[in-house]
Amino acid sequence: MKMELSKIASRYAGAALDLAVAQGGDAADALAADLEAINSVIRGVPDFSIVLSHPSIGVAEKKRLLLGLFQGRAQELTIRLLSLLADKRRLDLLGSIEQEYLALLRARKNILTAYLTSAQPLSDATVADIKAKLTGKFGKQLELAVEVDQSLIGGLTLRVGDEVIDGSLKGRLAVLERSLLSV
Repeated sequence: MKMELSKIASRYAGAALDLAVAQGGDAADALAADLEAINSVIRGVPDFSIVLSHPSIGVAEKKRLLLGLFQGRAQELTIRLLSLLADKRRLDLLGSIEQEYLALLRARKNILTAYLTSAQPLSDATVADIKAKLTGKFGKQLELAVEVDQSLIGGLTLRVGDEVIDGSLKGRLAVLERSLLSV
C-alpha cells in the first residue's frame, strides 16, 4: 500500500514539475519553496494535519481553509495543486509529494545529494575539498549535507544514493568483529 501511495505522489510531483517548467522562469523553484513552507506549517501545527485528514470535514471546507491560509502567499500553480489534492482527497500525500518533487527537481537540474558523516567537525576547507573531488567523480553539481556523529569514533562515512562508503573506525571494528566471530 505504501509503495502505491509513493507512486501516486510521484505522479503528482512529476505533473507539477512539468507544469512549473512549462511556466518558465523560477516557477519550479518557487513551487518547491511553496511545498516546503506548506508542509512546514502542517508539521508545525498538529491540529491542522488532523483537520486535513479528518473524513467528516468536507472537501469544500478543507479547500476554504487551505485557500484562506495560502492564497496570496503561494504561487497560483501551488494553489491549483492544493485544490486538486483536496478534490481528489489526496491531501495526506503533501509530504510525499514534496519529497518526490524535490528529488525530481534535483534530477532535472543535474544535482546529486550526498551525506557526509564524520566523527568530529570538519573544517570548511576539508568539506570544500571533499565536495570538489565528489563533483569531479560524479560529473554533477553536488549538494553535500555534513553531520557529526561521535559514535563513529574516528573517520567518516559517505552516502551517495544507494552507495555507502564507510571509512569510520566504528565500521572497521565491526568488520574485524565479524571476521573474528566467523573463525
